[in-house]
Amino acid sequence: MGPIDLILLCLLGVVIGAVSALLGVGGGFFYVPALVLFFGLDPRIAVGTSLAIITCTTLSASIGYGLRGQVLVKSAAYLAIPGMVFAGIGALITVFLPSHLLVAIFCVVLLFMGIKMIYRRFPLVFPLLIGPCRNESYGRPPAERSTLCIYPVHLVSWGSLAGFMSGLTGIGGGIVNVPALTIAGIPIHFAVATSAAVILITSLFATGTHLALGHVSVGIFIAIAIGAILGAQAGVRLSPRTPPRTLELAVGTLLILVVAALVISNSLP
Repeated sequence: MGPIDLILLCLLGVVIGAVSALLGVGGGFFYVPALVLFFGLDPRIAVGTSLAIITCTTLSASIGYGLRGQVLVKSAAYLAIPGMVFAGIGALITVFLPSHLLVAIFCVVLLFMGIKMIYRRFPLVFPLLIGPCRNESYGRPPAERSTLCIYPVHLVSWGSLAGFMSGLTGIGGGIVNVPALTIAGIPIHFAVATSAAVILITSLFATGTHLALGHVSVGIFIAIAIGAILGAQAGVRLSPRTPPRTLELAVGTLLILVVAALVISNSLP
């Protein structure tokens, strides 16, 4: 790779890192297709490299959100613990899937994500309000804190799915985590911050598995990660002032265009 490639990769990281922090997602929905379409990486390498980048992005975002007191530890644990296990399982499955099938799965997931962002009522995530209920407090300072009741079964179930998707497709899992948290009654800004912390944990576990399998391009990872860390901090600062709905519509539309580009690219001889 030449200096121009490295600069472009770094700028790509800045943009996607900022959007990821704003939405509470990992950013793999852009990293993977960019690495496949523009840099010609094998889908397995793209997935593993994406997860390595996501780990850096969400570490940066989680520190920022944590200092603001927006990460809900109890809810994060219910999502992250099963998510780690299933992220490892998803990563291992990529070894046995042909490249074209992995791209097809990624496109289906991406299409659902795009539709969900554009049409919020699309039933991608639904409430599982069964079993015991546990109290979760949020808000700062203490005088402004509120308490709600969350269902561990709900968060554990969706955390498992998000982790599996992360390991298999290189997507952080925020598209499942954030709605799962908001359905539970957690305000959007706390849900985004908590999702970022969860993605950090599950992506770290999945990245370790992909690294052991040789599915990480270290040079590309370093170049994008530098930009992604800076972008994530910008996203954290912009989060309180950015209309989430405008961003969701823009990203949802772009995701559908990315699916079309991947389908066309893989259809060409």
